[in-house]
Amino acid sequence: MIKIEDLPHDLQEEAIELKFNSLAKDSFESMQLENFWVRLQTEYPKRSSRSLRILVPFSSTYLCKTGFSALMTLNTQHRNRLNVESDLRCTLSPTPPRIDNLVANKHCQYSH
Repeated sequence: MIKIEDLPHDLQEEAIELKFNSLAKDSFESMQLENFWVRLQTEYPKRSSRSLRILVPFSSTYLCKTGFSALMTLNTQHRNRLNVESDLRCTLSPTPPRIDNLVANKHCQYSH
């Protein structure tokens, strides 16, 4: 359990309000976690956006396993970068990259 004092100052007020909100407690027990935070976005925007940023990319076991597998593929002995966020986003995105289109639109700069 996280102590309210340990939270950043901008989240402490929302956390105190949320702690004593009985309707939110009932919703928390009856809803999926992602749906709970989406529902509370207008009431607790800072806390909700932080929670959703963590929950949404790995909202199911399948997506979590897929993400971990992609991360292991990206971090091989031949390709070990510390920051793989952009590469991981491209790998996990359902939209296929259009590299041929990007290359075709790139104009070479000739030296003088």
